[in-house]
Amino acid sequence: MADKSGEAVRPGKLAGRLAVVTGGSGGIGGAVCQLFAKEGASVAVVDINEDKGQEMVASLPNMGSQQHRFYKTDVTSSKSVNEMATALKTDYPSAPSVVVTCAGVAVPCYFLDMDEATYDQTININQKGTFLVVQAMARLMVQDKVKNGSIITIGSVLAKVGNFQFSHYTATKGAVVSMTRNIAMELAEYGIRCNVINPAYIDTNILDETWEQFMADYVQQNTFLKRAGKPSEVANLCLFLASDESSYMTGQVVDITGGQ
Repeated sequence: MADKSGEAVRPGKLAGRLAVVTGGSGGIGGAVCQLFAKEGASVAVVDINEDKGQEMVASLPNMGSQQHRFYKTDVTSSKSVNEMATALKTDYPSAPSVVVTCAGVAVPCYFLDMDEATYDQTININQKGTFLVVQAMARLMVQDKVKNGSIITIGSVLAKVGNFQFSHYTATKGAVVSMTRNIAMELAEYGIRCNVINPAYIDTNILDETWEQFMADYVQQNTFLKRAGKPSEVANLCLFLASDESSYMTGQVVDITGGQ
């Protein structure tokens, strides 16, 4: 294999595989897309934001045989998710063998002040969205008899330790953890592994300046490594769980916290 300059490059850990990444234009999702493409996968970038999604596809490295595409998808809608799944079947010769669900939302709000709309939005994107995407992609894997399937969901260490103003968020991430472990039981017979990653605070710039400063101070005081995590560090863990290097891991919850 050679890159565009003609120089020989090593086959990637995901060479020849199709990876679906939701929230693919975001911090963690974008880092996953970049790394997976670098490791030889064709990447389906799934996001609600078309402009950023198309920009991500255009930025992905391509060794010549990879086919990166963008799919505008509302993960809270079964209709939208199923349309994305149908498009994947048309656009690619085989089903995805890697799925990473990075689409999510975190809106700080005190429990006593929270309205139903805020709660529902968080549930629908983080919990229901994960369910709809994982189910649709797992169905494709089973139909195509994928042998090395790997589904990676994104939880949060806050599901275990909690945090002020995030009761709704932690509830959804706890649900993702429980659901993923149960899915792993059911999909094992099809050769599909399912694991969940629990990050602590990752510097993705999704919170406002006040919360960013609060979290920076909190991390400095409460984390062994005295810093926030980088999206690329979570992406590296996703690569391990997606690749054959983790072939005996399923139903596991893997924390990435910098020591917390």
